[in-house]
Amino acid sequence: MADYFTPTVIDPVIPLSAMLPIERMFLAQVFSEELVGDAAYYFSEEGASDLISLPAAEVRSALDAATPETSRLAQKLIDEQPDAILGEDDIELDMAGDLWPDVLQDIVRRSPELQELAVTMAFTCSKMRPDGFGGLAMLITADTIRSESTHSLFDRFYREATANGEIRHGDS
Repeated sequence: MADYFTPTVIDPVIPLSAMLPIERMFLAQVFSEELVGDAAYYFSEEGASDLISLPAAEVRSALDAATPETSRLAQKLIDEQPDAILGEDDIELDMAGDLWPDVLQDIVRRSPELQELAVTMAFTCSKMRPDGFGGLAMLITADTIRSESTHSLFDRFYREATANGEIRHGDS
């Protein structure tokens, strides 16, 4: 059985003052967090966590500083977890991997210090399998989240090479 990993780094570090408490709590669960002065460096050696658990009491406190207009994370929690927020049990969020780019974009949107965040991901595998290697680059600005994987980049290279007559169908 092969194990797949997605080491990830987010650059530059994010000033603590740029994040809402709920965002910092969330990002520290999705990634590893390392404090660098008054900023946080987020990374993951194996990949972003898809399933996270947040203590309801801490979420209630952290949501006091957020509004649905400025935080898609706050909006998601309020819309999808209203009973859990008021309860005492942990709040589980599945598919956090689909939400973290939006959280990072909300931080960039509000922060006068950040113009962009760059996310670099490597796809690795414990066995030498063609589908287990590659990467993804993501540029997050206030207006757009752009991303491209090495697989889509190769697809574009192949289309261009075929269109230029460098590769004929059936050759490879």
